Amino acid sequence: MRLSLFYTKTRRSMASQDSINAYLLEKAGFISQVAAGVYAYLPMATRSMQKIEQIIREEMNNIGGSEVIFSALQPKSTWEKSGRWEDKNFRQIVYMDPEADMTFGATHEEPMTIVVKQGVQSYRDLPVILYQFQTKFRKELRAKSGLLRGREFRMKDLYSFHPDEKAHHEFYEEAANAYLKAFKRLGLDAYRVKASGGIFGAELSDEFQVLCQTGEDEVLIDHKTKTGFNKEVEDQLKAIEIKKLERVKTIEVGNIFHLGTKYTDAFDLKYLDASGIRQSVWMGSYGIGISRLLGTLAELNNDEHGLKLPRQIAPFEVVVIDLTDSKTGTKIHDQLEKTGREVLLDDRDEMAGTKLVDADLIGYPIRLVYSSKTAQEGKVEIKERNSGKVTLVDLEDVVKHVEQLLS
Repeated sequence: MRLSLFYTKTRRSMASQDSINAYLLEKAGFISQVAAGVYAYLPMATRSMQKIEQIIREEMNNIGGSEVIFSALQPKSTWEKSGRWEDKNFRQIVYMDPEADMTFGATHEEPMTIVVKQGVQSYRDLPVILYQFQTKFRKELRAKSGLLRGREFRMKDLYSFHPDEKAHHEFYEEAANAYLKAFKRLGLDAYRVKASGGIFGAELSDEFQVLCQTGEDEVLIDHKTKTGFNKEVEDQLKAIEIKKLERVKTIEVGNIFHLGTKYTDAFDLKYLDASGIRQSVWMGSYGIGISRLLGTLAELNNDEHGLKLPRQIAPFEVVVIDLTDSKTGTKIHDQLEKTGREVLLDDRDEMAGTKLVDADLIGYPIRLVYSSKTAQEGKVEIKERNSGKVTLVDLEDVVKHVEQLLS
């Protein structure tokens, strides 16, 4: 890809922001703020979020999930039937069109249940595991912290339907392990933390939290077991238990909920068991914030020069900067593209300093510079963004060396 054909604009000066992630992602040209808690995702961010989604998609498929796309708009009657319309806490987060009696879906337990009811008759039709990637809308009263707390955000939500409580709990643990695998692949060290069920259910839920000094959540954790408790359920712990845990600041990157038969009973979703008896379907809900993950990764991976996003979610793996009048940079770019690497050639008509500063700000994992100085030695300068290590490599060995660094 030639940068002259790829739209991205970095910013030299930026007003102060209430979070590191918003400041750096906007300065690096990943996002543009529309309003408080609402952002446009520009080409760099779009590429990164697509990579985040693909990693999560693979893990959801591995546990039997089928991907769907549901409508964001939902009729008010749907929420009334489940009883959530009368829940003041739920009503506080929903955007509504009073003329059409429609809402923007803050969550999709009800619509998923309605659709599954159309296809489930007997125990042979279960389990059903559906998930989607969708933009969600919520009346966030305290929209702040960049992508960490927004009114409009990208989310993966999965819903599972099972014949009994035992089958539900078995899948619930399978989903929890899939979450931990996904976060690890994204370069995050996640802790599984017990928390309140909130507006989704009375039973305790599980949150997945990553340590961050600027995080909004406060949790008590056990580093050895990678588990803990959200501060909101601290009153359910004994004093002796609390003493064994460390109180830390974190960012929530995912959550899973036990829903029991609350929604399936509300919509009369039943199935015939092997004896021909009608039984209730057990349900679970599983969410991951995609845009929040991008914000979290930016919050945790940066320095004074800019972003240092993990290679697996960086918009491009390599940037090539040719400071000579030769076509050497183009040749290196083309050779790397043939190997399947995601490489960007900075062919803009800009000063060398601008190109180098932008490379660090955007945080390409590998930066290749071919200059008149390195050309005299027949070499290319290779900089690893994460470590800052700079190496001079023979021109003919560049592709091989980059492959070694990225493998």
